[in-house]
Order: sequence, then structure tokens, then C-alpha cells
Amino acid sequence: MKPLDEIDRKLLNVLQTNSRITIRELSEKLHLSTTPIHERIKKLEKSGYIKNYLTLIDPKLIGKKLIVYISVSLNKHTKEAIDEFELQMSQMDEVMECYYISGNIDFLLKVYCNDMDDFHNFVTAKFSTIGNITQFYSSFVMAETKVKQNFKL
Repeated sequence: MKPLDEIDRKLLNVLQTNSRITIRELSEKLHLSTTPIHERIKKLEKSGYIKNYLTLIDPKLIGKKLIVYISVSLNKHTKEAIDEFELQMSQMDEVMECYYISGNIDFLLKVYCNDMDDFHNFVTAKFSTIGNITQFYSSFVMAETKVKQNFKL
């Protein structure tokens, strides 16, 4: 993969802040014509630097007021068991992030729920039905002090 040059870095920094910016606005900001800007964006998409464009929604405004991190230990650690757990997590709408990690626990999940009743329902009706979980611990977010969605390049 070809390393990023300074223009690519500037382009990515702007796009992370506003992915809806027009090619014309980008060309004005970066002092290039629209054609090279368009070609660079396509190259960055094709090479995998740009994975997707998305809209970030404020979870609280749609009722998701409770954020819970769940530390999970599994009983079995075979490739099949790990793959199955990851598949089950990908199918649960409440699970927004799932990380396979090293250390005393196997997975760290970020779960969004409406409230404590919703979380209780998630745990009892969905999460606790997974057979390979040895134990799990829940940590409730009291306040978000820093949430960053972009990288400084």
C-alpha cells in the first residue's frame, strides 16, 4: 500500500470532519482542481483508507440513554467458538462494538440500551442464552468525557 502524501492527509482530515463536503469545496480548501481531488478520493477508497461514509446519530435523541461495557470470558477458546461468539454479537442490535482482546477477559462489548429495564431484558432474554459464556461483568457509563470519531493525520 502506497504511503499517504501531505495532500492525501489533508484530504482525509477534511473528509473525516465533513464527508458531505463537495468536490468543489475540497478543491478550494486544498488549492487543487476538482479532477485531481476526485481521483485522489477514488484512489483512497480503492486502497482501503476510506472504508465507508456514515451519519453519526446522537444515541440519546433516539432513546439510547444507557451505555454499558460488558467484559466477557468464554469457556471454550477454539477458533470455531470465537467465530460463533462473534457471529452472535453481530446479530444483536444492542451490541454496537465487539472487541476480541488479550488479558483476563476475552471480549469487550459496547452496548446501547434505552434504560436499565431494557438492559435487564437484553441480558436475560438474549445475552444469557449464549452457551459459551463463563462469566461477564457490566460497567455502566456515568458520563462521556471524550468521544472522538476521527484521527489526526
